[in-house]
Amino acid sequence: DILLRLNTFAQQYSNLGKIAILELFAGAYSRGELQIPDPLREIIGDTLSAATLARWQRAKDQQGVAALAGAYGNRAGTGKIESDTELRDFIIAMLVDRPHLGARQISRGLHGRFGDSKELPCLRSIERFLTRWKRENAQVFTAVANPDAWKNRYMVAHGRADEDVVRLNQRWEFDSTMADVMLTDGRHVIVQIVDVWSRRRMFQVSKSSSAEAICQTMRRCLMQWGVPEQVKLDNGQDYVSHRMQRVFDSLDCDVHLSAPFSPWQKPHVESGFKTFSHDLLEMLPGYSGHSVADAQELRARHSFADRLMQKNAVVEIKLDSAALQEFCDRWTRDVYEHEPRSGLDGMTVFQRLASWRGEVRRITDERTLDLLLAEAPDGHGGRTVGKKGIRVDGLLYIAPELGAFAGERVRVLYDPDDVGRIVVYHDDQFVCVAKCPEVLGVSRREIAIESRARQKAEIEAARRELRALARKADTRDIVFEYLDRKEREAQTVATLPPPNVVHITPAIEQARASADALDEVPGPVVRPTTLADVEAARDLVRSEQIAEGERPEKEFVWALDMMATPPEEWNDIQRQRLKVYTNSAAFKGRYMIFEEFGPSAFGLSDPKYLTLLPNGSAFDRIRQAQLHGDA
Repeated sequence: DILLRLNTFAQQYSNLGKIAILELFAGAYSRGELQIPDPLREIIGDTLSAATLARWQRAKDQQGVAALAGAYGNRAGTGKIESDTELRDFIIAMLVDRPHLGARQISRGLHGRFGDSKELPCLRSIERFLTRWKRENAQVFTAVANPDAWKNRYMVAHGRADEDVVRLNQRWEFDSTMADVMLTDGRHVIVQIVDVWSRRRMFQVSKSSSAEAICQTMRRCLMQWGVPEQVKLDNGQDYVSHRMQRVFDSLDCDVHLSAPFSPWQKPHVESGFKTFSHDLLEMLPGYSGHSVADAQELRARHSFADRLMQKNAVVEIKLDSAALQEFCDRWTRDVYEHEPRSGLDGMTVFQRLASWRGEVRRITDERTLDLLLAEAPDGHGGRTVGKKGIRVDGLLYIAPELGAFAGERVRVLYDPDDVGRIVVYHDDQFVCVAKCPEVLGVSRREIAIESRARQKAEIEAARRELRALARKADTRDIVFEYLDRKEREAQTVATLPPPNVVHITPAIEQARASADALDEVPGPVVRPTTLADVEAARDLVRSEQIAEGERPEKEFVWALDMMATPPEEWNDIQRQRLKVYTNSAAFKGRYMIFEEFGPSAFGLSDPKYLTLLPNGSAFDRIRQAQLHGDA
């Protein structure tokens, strides 16, 4: 059969010599370019050499066709491997331990184990056995060699993962890319949320898959889509964090976690990454593998989607995060939502959404939503109310309402707009807005705005550079031209919005109370402390000092006298005595009183003691105000 095909092949190259034709035919056969029936290729093997063809042709010419029978007359199952159970089991065992091995490595293993005791098969026989065994045991070999591929290709899936989903926002699936996306402004990941019923998707480009990134993505979905009834999550730490548990509990969402290493339990979000990556993403400027190995995978046409969901993999795209986010939003809105989907029985996502006439639960107040999603100290925000207030991040927050909760555990949330205020809950009930007087008025938002302004300037400069490069090659803009056309098509179609209902839970009501408290105009300020108040407190402290005895008083006054004297006038004994005493608790306690109430707290009137007061102390501020007529 092969020689007949060779004869037909040679007629196309009558201008070439015999050896050249044999080499051309052998190369085409080995590369799989010839249409050879599988049973014939199984007998001959995957490769063929020009020398073998020449030998066959010479045998046929000299001895006739019968001379080609040679060793191929064995019946199936009577070869050296099939007839020797020990050899057969050894080859299969090597495949199970190392599925990537080829015939040459297995031949070496056979010689190492049985070279002195058995007549071993040739390399071609081993190749034929491996090809036949892998074909006849395709499923079990795939399960051994690549369990994930077996799950995707062979695992029974008689039912549908969405057969119990019958309404909009009934179930959302969450996931993040396991691979890093290398952009011009650093490594990022893509967080995705999909509504199972409508297949509507949201992609968020973020620096990492953190609770903050998930909350940002969820905020966009909550504002645009409504509130879900149930969420399906990965079991990663970012999804099961205290913050995410609190958010889902506040929204009254039923949470379901998928089992570890079981992507088929949230198939819709997994398929979303594949759909996204197989469409226009690979057309983006500069898309490539991050390493030599990744570039080789691209050349071998390995799936970008597989690498996007492969842990520790890196995918490089020469865009910044803002440009990639814009691309994700436009692709989702203008392309994906207007293409028929098999999972929706041929409907588009847009048509599916337009067909919904039921209610959509919504949170209408963005300020309330921001508080529900707000970050808590240490992730969970648990704090104990002390006698002086609540200490968070080294700052002390106070409020009149906290007095009733001294010693109680409360939950604390940051105010997204002001570091000087926190929102306090007790047993999930809003208590108050506590304030830190030292920093009140310092806005987190102002700091964030400044940071974003600098980042935006850098991104805009990079985007201008990228656009200049893109203008040099028309093909770089083809994907955006396609998006523009799809956007125009999408704008010609409109749908009536579904009826909305206000979504209220106890947590939402408490968050609204928090928002109202944060937004209300501050009440009358407590009367400022005057010099008379300080003198009254000083007299009280003075009476307590006298009751303690005069010796500690005299020791402290001696130290003040020494401190008011130039150091060059001290002798060694005085210097050592002063060093020991100023490090003692007796000195430090009295010096705190001296700072707050001044020399008069110790019956001292000499002006020299005023020079020891640190600028900005409570007594110094009031004294300065008194001198200038401000108090």
